[in-house]
Amino acid sequence: MKNLARFFKSARGALFVVCATFASSCAVVDGGVQNAASVSATANAAWTNTTDAGWAGHAEPVTGGALAGKQKTYTVRSRRELVAALAAHDKILAHEAKIIRIEGVIDLSVDDSNLPLTESDYKDPAFSWDKYVAAFSPATWGRSKPEGSQEIARQRSARNQEKVVLVRVGSNTTLVGVGEKAVLKNGSLMLLDIENVIIRNIAFEDAYDYFPAWDPADNGHGEWNAAYDNISVVNSRRVWIDFCTFSDGVRPDRLNRTLLNRPMQFHDGLVDVIRGSDLVTISNSHFRDHDKGLLIGNSDSRKDDAGRLRVTLHNNWFDNVKERSPRVRYGQVHVYNNLYTATKGADYDYGYSIGVGIGSSIFAEANAFILERDGSSRIFRWLRGDRLAARDNVQLIDGQWRTLKVDPPSEEAITSSRATWHVPYPYQLSSASDLTTRLRGHVGAGTTAAREKVANDHKFAFVLNKKPSI
Repeated sequence: MKNLARFFKSARGALFVVCATFASSCAVVDGGVQNAASVSATANAAWTNTTDAGWAGHAEPVTGGALAGKQKTYTVRSRRELVAALAAHDKILAHEAKIIRIEGVIDLSVDDSNLPLTESDYKDPAFSWDKYVAAFSPATWGRSKPEGSQEIARQRSARNQEKVVLVRVGSNTTLVGVGEKAVLKNGSLMLLDIENVIIRNIAFEDAYDYFPAWDPADNGHGEWNAAYDNISVVNSRRVWIDFCTFSDGVRPDRLNRTLLNRPMQFHDGLVDVIRGSDLVTISNSHFRDHDKGLLIGNSDSRKDDAGRLRVTLHNNWFDNVKERSPRVRYGQVHVYNNLYTATKGADYDYGYSIGVGIGSSIFAEANAFILERDGSSRIFRWLRGDRLAARDNVQLIDGQWRTLKVDPPSEEAITSSRATWHVPYPYQLSSASDLTTRLRGHVGAGTTAAREKVANDHKFAFVLNKKPSI
């Protein structure tokens, strides 16, 4: 009751109400985004848009495309339509308020005729994996950075793919999935130098890099590094991601071949929040079956990230995610009411959940962990960081919930039940032991909870002559 009272007593409500005149649906016709011809009349409607609890709405409400007029509400069903609606090529249109409804499965690795594009379509004529391996074998090349004709050809191939699969999102945008199966697959959303974006009820699958880079010195023995996250938030602020699902889709990295004596990695992170980004909330989402989950801060050397990278993660389910849920540098990150599960035999063996990196200050409270693992793995990993506040976190052991203890890495480390910073926004905390019931089957894209919540909050975009399937 105390938390509930704190929630309603807050004077910083993130409720945004506006009356708008709009056409009820839009479509792409002959390559141009237009209002649907079947709509013969417009409707006046009052709608509400609520910024969820967390850092995203701390400075002001995250409204996304709330101010979009009837000409800027679109329904898209293909990559071509999505790119046209986002208008990233136009520096002015890209940042005007817009609402984009994602309907069905959209493949981002296709041509303008919506035909699939694969490695052979992007590959530079001069590039060959066989020649690449011969050129950069550690036995002959050593641990120096790859150079020469094959590395240049690989980079050209990578740029060919990037031109297609990397889709840029502008400021003041709402991307919202329609129904049970709104999917963006085989590509990546880039939020670069923007603000005020809402992304809800969308499943993101298989951000696959056909041409990962070889770093001979990585981890001392060399590693392959992929380029694409499902969503990259780069030097952007006021971003809310809600009721989404993130995964490798049908191509987990365990299916990949080994080159230069290391398993190839074709997926990078699920979501990255990096390079000065700030005020981000990720909530009610399902992260599953992946290696590197969620990175907040991408370099120990970026000391100017201090004071930024303020991120909230709440009511998410991290399901067989090997590590980085999240891995934090410099940011003030609030991690509460999340469920972490790991099962033996999954595509990715469990490593750790929360990484405490340099300059970070993490407040982890009332999270639940159900982990089938060996004794070498651990929930919290200290990665040059020394500030972690943890309270009321529990782990299921022998059928009983037990309070999770944190072992500090040194006497100088700060571990306590209180954050070293004040949480400045209201939030409602649930018991950690209830999270398995509350979150499993209820978070992520396409769930009943997602469809009902999104339809209610964004009903201005779903008032149609024909009732939509949401």
